[in-house]
Amino acid sequence: MIKNIENILTFLGTGGGGSVVYSQARASGGMHLVLDDKVFIIDPGPGSIVWFRKMKLKEPNILLLSHLHQDHCTDANVYIDGMKDPIIIAERHCVEVSEYYPCISKYHIEKARMVYKVSGGEEINVPDSNIKIFVTKSNHYAPTVGFKIVGSKTIGYVSDGSYFENMEKQFEECNLIIMNILVPYGKKEKEKKHMSIEGAIKFINGLNKKPELLVIQHFSFWMLRNNVYKQARILEENTNVKTIAAKDFMQIDLNSLKIMENKKIKNSLSDFF
Repeated sequence: MIKNIENILTFLGTGGGGSVVYSQARASGGMHLVLDDKVFIIDPGPGSIVWFRKMKLKEPNILLLSHLHQDHCTDANVYIDGMKDPIIIAERHCVEVSEYYPCISKYHIEKARMVYKVSGGEEINVPDSNIKIFVTKSNHYAPTVGFKIVGSKTIGYVSDGSYFENMEKQFEECNLIIMNILVPYGKKEKEKKHMSIEGAIKFINGLNKKPELLVIQHFSFWMLRNNVYKQARILEENTNVKTIAAKDFMQIDLNSLKIMENKKIKNSLSDFF
């Protein structure tokens, strides 16, 4: 077991959906993950590279893309340009060059050290590490996957999509689970393609071993207008799992699963506002 290593999850934005991304009511930069000396950038939407630079975070080695919607991948090519020997693990439509909805360019695909095209169900051993990634299946408008990242800590990222029976079984044994929730409690989405609070309750209560911490993020205006902190309380009360509604630029120490107070980060961001 790896000890005395900094393991940190940073939210480069917590907004989701076209309207929130366009307004930037919440930032939309995805997540930055440091785990066992490997550095991941996950679903980098618009503005990700700006906040990454402002926060002076560690340079990423690995890019994870759940799907090709713009709030998950617009800054991906920018990161690939700057990464040394980039490793890309992406839902296959992100790396199959498309005239209709391009995501990663052919040029950037050719720059990568390794490219894993996934569709759910794969197990990937991250090169030069003890980390394993289990690719999970989702139910969304576009083909989408989630990721269960297993190292000294186990992090589950459910990504976009509505609840379906037994989907939670893909996320057993996680210390932390991150869920993208766009539908507040008591509301219903016509096409049922995004996670709701009720769906999240079913998900967590269906696990044999619940996580120590649940973080909800990727908020729509629907969620923001219904108070995301209240929505987190509803989840916690119905699952008995500590639940946090993420804030932009929030950092979690994965070794303790506590929110970090980082004065250097605050100072670096203060110049921007």
